[in-house]
Amino acid sequence: MDLLLELSVEKGVFNDREIREHVDTMIVGGHDTSANVLMFTMILLGSHPEVQEKAYAEYFRVQEVLGGDRDVEKTDLSQLVYLEAVLKESMRVFTIVPVLARKLDRDVKLSELNQSKGENYTLSAGRTCFLFVFGLHKHPIWGPDVNEFIPERWLEPGRLPDNPNAFAAFSVGRRQCIGESTPYLGKAYALMSMKTTLAHLIRRYKIKADHTKVRLKLDVMLKPDSGHCVSIERRT
Repeated sequence: MDLLLELSVEKGVFNDREIREHVDTMIVGGHDTSANVLMFTMILLGSHPEVQEKAYAEYFRVQEVLGGDRDVEKTDLSQLVYLEAVLKESMRVFTIVPVLARKLDRDVKLSELNQSKGENYTLSAGRTCFLFVFGLHKHPIWGPDVNEFIPERWLEPGRLPDNPNAFAAFSVGRRQCIGESTPYLGKAYALMSMKTTLAHLIRRYKIKADHTKVRLKLDVMLKPDSGHCVSIERRT
C-alpha cells in the first residue's frame, strides 16, 4: 500500500481510481481466496479424520524435533510437507476461482497446439476466452480417483499429470498469481499463511464435518450455497 501511494503521490504513476482497483484486487486475491480455501480445507479435514490425524502427527513430529509445544514459526513451515499437500488437494477438489478469463492479443491456432488430435480451430485476436479451471482439476488426466480427496497424490510425482498446467489454482501463464517464481510473494505467501493457520488449528482442535452435504454456488468465488456446519472439539 505504501508503494502504491508513493507511486501515486511522488511519481504520478497511478490515479485514485487505479489505486482503489489495486487495493480491491489485493483484498480479493490476497484475503478472500485464502479464507475460502481454509474453509473448504476444514470441511475436507473434518470429513476425512485419517487425513486430519496424519497432518496432526506430522505437526507433532516437527514440534518435538524443534522444541516442544510452541507457536508455529517460519522455519517450521518447510517441514510441514503433508499439510501443504492437504491444501493443494483441497484447492484441486474445491477450486475457489473456478473460471479464468483471458483476452487474446493475437490469433491462436489450436491445430498447432493439438497436432496429434487433428483439430483445426483458430481463436481470433480480440476474443475473450474462458478457462474452466474447476473442470480442469476434475479431468481424467488426474487418474481414476480424480473425484476423491487424496493429499498423498502430491507426494508421489508419478500420480500427478505430466503437464504442470493441469493445476491452475493460482492461474497459469504470465498473468498467474505473482510469486509463482518469486519466493515469499503471492502464491508462496498464501501457502505460508494458510499452513500457519491450519497448523495452529489442528494443533489444538479436532474438526468434524461432512463434505458430501455441501451445496456449491458461484459468487465471484466458489462458496457453500447456504453455509455449512463444522464442529470443533478441543484436543485432550
